[in-house]
Amino acid sequence: MSDQGDRAAAARVREVFLDAGFTADGLLSVLGASAYAGLGRGEPVPARRALQDRHDVTAELVRLFVLGDTVPRQDARRRLPLDDLVALGLVGGASEMRALVDVRPYGESDTDWYVVSDHGPDSAGHGQAEVSADHVLGVGGASLTLARITPRDLVERALDLGTGCGVQALHLGRHARQVVATDRNRRALRLAAITAALSGQEWDLREGSLFEPVGAETFDLVVSNPPFVISPGLRYTYRDGGFPADDLGRLLVQQSPPRLTDGGTAVILANWLHVHGEDWRDRVAGWVAGTGCDAWVAQREVQDPAQYVGLWLRDAGGLSEEPEARAEHDRRYAEWLDAFRHMDADGIGFGWIVLHRGGTYGAQGPRIEDVAQAPRQPRGDEVAALVAARAGWATYDAIALLDACPRRAPGLRIIEQERADDSGHLSALPPFVGLAEGWRGDSLADSVTVHLLRAFDGTTTLSDAVDDAAAAYGLDPDDVLPGALLTVRHLTETTHLHLP
Repeated sequence: MSDQGDRAAAARVREVFLDAGFTADGLLSVLGASAYAGLGRGEPVPARRALQDRHDVTAELVRLFVLGDTVPRQDARRRLPLDDLVALGLVGGASEMRALVDVRPYGESDTDWYVVSDHGPDSAGHGQAEVSADHVLGVGGASLTLARITPRDLVERALDLGTGCGVQALHLGRHARQVVATDRNRRALRLAAITAALSGQEWDLREGSLFEPVGAETFDLVVSNPPFVISPGLRYTYRDGGFPADDLGRLLVQQSPPRLTDGGTAVILANWLHVHGEDWRDRVAGWVAGTGCDAWVAQREVQDPAQYVGLWLRDAGGLSEEPEARAEHDRRYAEWLDAFRHMDADGIGFGWIVLHRGGTYGAQGPRIEDVAQAPRQPRGDEVAALVAARAGWATYDAIALLDACPRRAPGLRIIEQERADDSGHLSALPPFVGLAEGWRGDSLADSVTVHLLRAFDGTTTLSDAVDDAAAAYGLDPDDVLPGALLTVRHLTETTHLHLP
């Protein structure tokens, strides 16, 4: 915030918001389930009907900041802290007051925050067409993904690189003693400061690109939802990185490790190209090579170039049936597709990259996988468990591993079923292994793997389990051991097994 006066104004506004029940949970109570669900579909009429006979503080706040309606100045003056709202740049107007920015109630289950951003192109009541070059994006799918997968262990210092409106910084403020948040967009930093103040937090906000604002400072946790869209030029700061192809992701991955403390973690969202004739895994593996960090790369989605371009052109708005607007849209579409053709791109992947620095991390090579078919996204604690499991595996040499006593994770299940043929004869189906509440789907297993898993109760050594499985199936233990080691490593990394 610019001064103590702004912070005091934000504190007063926050108090009014909370007293009025203008919160994430409060909106559901005020509007009712049907009208609230309608807002999620972009249908504001049920919400307006729910408020038509109400003229209290809560109703006026919902009209201003949720529905995008105007409120007569005299009503706003009588019911709302109008001077503070104007001073913070949240509302404006003469006889009719209108929200100048989007103020969204947000929070975790036990707290209430407010995210301040620009209105999107489809915001109800604002009639806004194409977003501006310095547009500040609000809460979206990418920001929610990053918030969900970030580990939430207590840390001393955390960095939100490319903070935008401050969504990630809000979550960091709950488990980091100091939060540094950066952005190259000065307008984003202004709105992030209001987000922090309205939410009862305070961050160290710095202007600049990539790691420039923090120099050689180090952090226990770095998170970034950067402008990762692979696009020609630099049209919108919230979306376009301005680097060739997918170089922004590569630079973030390669520049993060020196800014991590020993044992520190970075969680980065990124796009990467699927280049014709090249495995995307090899491409991203090249980003993490030589960083000295362990890495987990997860691809959640892949789009073909036409689908990708259409998505991001719609995201910025400005599309209409006017001939000039349609012609400009088509020109940009063609220019973008030409850029992908020059990159020899078959598709664009989206996902996250988790880096962990310290000890023997990185010696085993990165884990790179496609998680598009996973039933859900992992939580931060599940990401932390995967990182810790890989770190633990790296501390074992071959002899120590043979003497280790793996233990099945709580909730591990072995699914064995039979199928009847036309004559009623039962035959066993291939078994599956999974975690009852895990984020991954169940995976196919062979009989030897199932035998090993039944033995891994935390008291049986890997060597003894291999010998027992070999005897059960009439195999040579030396033939069973290589596959068993790979299986144990895989199941340890996926947290199906725990090593002491």
